[in-house]
Amino acid sequence: MRAWLAANDERPKASVVAKAFGIRGIEDRRTFKDLYKQALGRKTSSPDRSIGMPPVTLFRVTKIDNDGVIQATPENWEGRGSPPTVTIIAGGAAARLIVGSRLIARTEDDGQGGWSARPIRILQEQATEPPELAVVETDFRGRLSLRAARPGRERLWSIAGPTPENLAEGALVLAAPQASRPGTRGREHRARILSVHGSAEDPAAFGMAMLASLEVPIEFPAEVTAAAEAAEPPSLDSREDLRDIPLLTIDGADARDFDDAVFAEPDGKGWRVIVAIADVSHYVRPESPLDREAALRGNSTYLPDRAIPMLPEALSNGLCSLKPDEDRACLFVEMVFNATGTRTSARFGRGLMRSHWRLTYEMAASVDDGPTDSQAADAEATVKRLYGAYACLSKGRAARGPLELILPERVVKFDADGKAVEMGKRIGLSSHRLIEEFMVQANAAAAEALLAKSANALYRVHDKPDPERMGLLAETAQLLGAAAPGARLDSPQRLNDLLARVDDETTRTILSQLVLRAQSRARYGPECDPHFGLALDSYAHFTSPIRRYADLAVHRALIEALSLGDDGEVQSIDALEGVAESINSTERRSAQVERATMDRYGALFATEHVGETFDGRIVGANKAGLFIGFNDPFIEGFAPAALLPDDYWTLSRDGLRMEGKRSRQSFSLGDTVSATILEANAATGGVTLEIKTSERPKRSGKRFTKKRRR
Repeated sequence: MRAWLAANDERPKASVVAKAFGIRGIEDRRTFKDLYKQALGRKTSSPDRSIGMPPVTLFRVTKIDNDGVIQATPENWEGRGSPPTVTIIAGGAAARLIVGSRLIARTEDDGQGGWSARPIRILQEQATEPPELAVVETDFRGRLSLRAARPGRERLWSIAGPTPENLAEGALVLAAPQASRPGTRGREHRARILSVHGSAEDPAAFGMAMLASLEVPIEFPAEVTAAAEAAEPPSLDSREDLRDIPLLTIDGADARDFDDAVFAEPDGKGWRVIVAIADVSHYVRPESPLDREAALRGNSTYLPDRAIPMLPEALSNGLCSLKPDEDRACLFVEMVFNATGTRTSARFGRGLMRSHWRLTYEMAASVDDGPTDSQAADAEATVKRLYGAYACLSKGRAARGPLELILPERVVKFDADGKAVEMGKRIGLSSHRLIEEFMVQANAAAAEALLAKSANALYRVHDKPDPERMGLLAETAQLLGAAAPGARLDSPQRLNDLLARVDDETTRTILSQLVLRAQSRARYGPECDPHFGLALDSYAHFTSPIRRYADLAVHRALIEALSLGDDGEVQSIDALEGVAESINSTERRSAQVERATMDRYGALFATEHVGETFDGRIVGANKAGLFIGFNDPFIEGFAPAALLPDDYWTLSRDGLRMEGKRSRQSFSLGDTVSATILEANAATGGVTLEIKTSERPKRSGKRFTKKRRR
C-alpha cells in the first residue's frame, strides 16, 4: 500500500483506494481503511490489539451506568488508535469509584474481544461527578434532601451550600455532586443545587432540565439572532425559476419547519420527480456566527411540547421554511425513473421556488384513500401524480429489499391550554411512505453525485449487524414461533420475510423492536460505506438542512463539487472526521433527551391507572425482572423479579426468559400476562408492575418444535 501511495501524488479517500485494490465486503473494507490510515500516518478507528494492554495501567473512570457497571480508559495511551474502554471489576475498592476517579489496575482479557481491569490502588476518588437531575424530598430527619431522578439510581444527597428560596418538596433541580468531607470516607453524599426547573411531576419541565444537564444550548447568542434577522429574502439572479412548478409540502400537523417540497409528473413509461430543499447554505456561510452555533447544536431537538431548533426562528420558521405562496431559495434534485422504479438520472441545481400547498400527511392520504379532504381538493391532481410516481418507485424499492420495520410511535396529545391529555400511537399512512421514499432517493442521489466528483463529504453509514446479535435474534424468533431452527437472518430481505410470517400484531412489534436493537448504530463519517438498513451502497443526508448540520455540510459539498455557487466548502478528511464525531454525539444526545422525556409522559399517564390490571405482553427481560407493554393504555412498565409469583427467579442464559427454580415455570418474551400497575413516578419515568397470574403464561404463534415441553 505504501508503494502504491508512493507511485501516486494524490491522497484519495479510502473508499476510492479500496476500489482500486478490489476490496469488497463491509468487514474487509473497514480493516482496509485502518491499514490505509496507518499508511498515511493517521489515527485508526479502532485499537490495534496486536499491541495488547500493559499488565498494569493507569485508568480514569469515564462512565458508571444505571446497573453500576464501571467503565474507564487508559490515561496515557501509547497504542495506535483511540484509547480502549475497559470494564472495572466490581467489588472491594471499586465501590468508592465515581466518574473522574483515577486508579491503577491490573488488566486482563475479558474473553470477548475486550479488556477488564482489577483495581490495585485508587489514586483519586474525590473527583467531581457531572451534574445530575434530582427531586427534592424530605429525609427521615425532616430535612430537605435530593434523590436522583432516574430509575435504578437510589442515591440520596444532602444539600450542600445555600438552599434556593422557596425550595419545596417535589421540585426538580439540577445538582452537582460534591466531594465527601474529610473523615467520612465517602459515606456522606452531598450535592449543590445549580438550578431549579419546576415540578418533578411535569415531563415538560424534565425535558428542559435534562437539556440543561447535558449542556445543550437553548437560547441563541445575540449576534446569532441578529445575523438571522438581518437575512433578506432571496432574488432570482442566477437561480432557476421553479415558481410555476406546483411543488407542495407534506408534513405532520404539528410540524415546526418545512424544509422539503415535492413534485412528480409522467415521463414516458417512467416518472420525473423533483425534490426541492431549503437552501440553508445561502444564509449560513462557513465560519460565520450562525455556522458556529449550528455546528455546536448539531441538530434540532424535538420534545413533545416544543422544539429546540438548530437555527434561529427567523431562519428555521422564516426564510428557510418552505411556506405556501412565498418565494424561497432552494437546492433541488431532478430525478428520472424508468418503468421499473430505477433512477436513471439525477440533476442538481439551485432555484427559486414557491410552495403551492401545505398539506398534512392526513390530507395527502385522503386523496389516495378515497374521499378527498376539502383542504386538499385543490391539490388533488398534483397529489395523485405523486402517488403515481410512488407506485413506480415502490417497484425499485421492493427489488432493492430495504429493511421494513413497522414500529408504533408514541405521540402526546395536548389540549388548547397546552396540557398533556393523552398518549397514543402515531398511525402510519401511505403519505408517510411516499415522502420517505422520495427523500431516500434524493439522499442516495446526493451521495452518488459527490462520489462521482471524488468530493470530500459526510456520508450516512449503517454497518452490517453483529453476527452474535443476529444469532440471538434468530433464537428469539424461534421462541416466538416465527423462525425455524438455524434460520439465517443476514440480510434486510430475510429480516423482512421473518416479520411477514408473523400474523399477530403484538408479536410482530416485539420482533421488530428486537430487530432494531440488533442493528448497528447508524453514523456519519467521511468514508462512504454501504447502508445496511436501506440496502444502498452509498447514502448521504441531504433533505433536512434546517434541523441537521450534516445536511448543511452535504449541501456545501455539492455546491462546491458541482460549481453551483461561491458559497460551497471543501473540507479535509481530518476536518470532516471531527465534524462527524461532533454531530454523532449531538444526535445521540438529542435522542437520549427525547426518549427520556417521552418516558416521563408515559409514567405521567400511568399514574391515572395505578391499581388497575391490564393484559399485556412481555417485551423484554433482564436479571432484575420483566418489561411488559400494554396496548390500551399505550404504556410500558417493569415487573421486578421480587414481585413475580413466589419462587427463586433467574434470567435464562440466552436472556429470553425468567425461570422459576422450584416451580419450573417461566415467563418468556411474547407471553401474554395480566399485570397491575402498582406505582408510577413521573419524576423518574418508572412504572412498577406486578404480574397477577400464577398460571403458566399464555402463548401465541406456531411452534417449529414437534413437542413443547412444560
